[in-house]
Amino acid sequence: MKDSRAQLPFRYRVVNSLGSLLVAARLKNLSLKEQERCEAAIEQSELNDFGDAYYREGLQQLLASAKEDANLHPIGRYIFIDMITNFLAQRLHMVETRKRKAEIFEKPLVPPLIIVGPARSGTTFLHNLLAQDPNHRALPQWLLMYPFPEEPVKGSDTDPRYEKAAQGLNFRQPLLQGLDAKHFSRADSPEEDILPLGVTFHSMIFFTLFPVYSYQAWYLGHIELSQKYREYRWLLQVYQSEDPSRRLTLKAPAHTGSLGSILDAVPEAKLIMTHRNPADCISSACSLLYTFHLGVANEIDIPRMSELVLSSYVTLGKRNIAFREEHPGLIYDVHYDALVSDPVRTVRGIYSHYDLPWPESHKAVLEDYIQR
Repeated sequence: MKDSRAQLPFRYRVVNSLGSLLVAARLKNLSLKEQERCEAAIEQSELNDFGDAYYREGLQQLLASAKEDANLHPIGRYIFIDMITNFLAQRLHMVETRKRKAEIFEKPLVPPLIIVGPARSGTTFLHNLLAQDPNHRALPQWLLMYPFPEEPVKGSDTDPRYEKAAQGLNFRQPLLQGLDAKHFSRADSPEEDILPLGVTFHSMIFFTLFPVYSYQAWYLGHIELSQKYREYRWLLQVYQSEDPSRRLTLKAPAHTGSLGSILDAVPEAKLIMTHRNPADCISSACSLLYTFHLGVANEIDIPRMSELVLSSYVTLGKRNIAFREEHPGLIYDVHYDALVSDPVRTVRGIYSHYDLPWPESHKAVLEDYIQR
């Protein structure tokens, strides 16, 4: 069963009609060829060293999937290409930062809090609760999309990266009907750290936002993750260097099956895992991906999407169970029912388990956030 029921706003339908002609003309700016995307990133960043070439397999799988099975409409194709080009440019900046500011990568991390667990099991709510602590730093979406500083725009006090992220989200918002009720997200709201991992091209962000079915199947079968999480540590060190005194507070359900790789790269990490009835999680995840995919594609293959969502839960879950059996006691568990029935007590349990300082009047701060 395929679904093509998305009713895009009129101006987007007009753009798609014109865009079809541009795609047919094989314009370089809309190309899904690796070389042309890399050339665009080099031109954008004025850099040319992409570092370890392991990322290319994921990039090639992703571009092939977008071409062969995603069925993106022209606006969806433009959004996809813009994201790919940005991640390649950010990769160039990461490699250059490693060369020019090597001292950043020699400094230890304040042990970060990393929330994992099945998608739609309360990770976002818990992440936002932990972010209320002034000693914690949850990263906003704009910074996750653009980790590396850019030259400020003359006459503007706003970081140009924020402006780009906000403009991109505002452009996409009319395509994603009903998204706010499922996952509220803005440029300045905390988001998952699968976003900066786009620079590795081994990230769940791509299937979350686009119906790249064959890429997701490849991603789930790829188990060599040492370089990916080595680069993940580099990204955390860059973020830490901007605010050395605060503890990074992160979350990504996609890490659930990769805890061994995370701890190899970030042994300081304090892991928290949420739990919820899998049937509730899977149906909610399918609903969320349906919204994202229907906004960028001519039609979506609902059975194929659902099968890949289920496969993702099974694959990550099995790997997580195997890790836990080999390393008992390394994860602090949070159950969904307890989290929603008594959020403050749940958060306090995390602080007690990891011996974190409880700020004065923090209970009132959390209660105010929950009320709002």
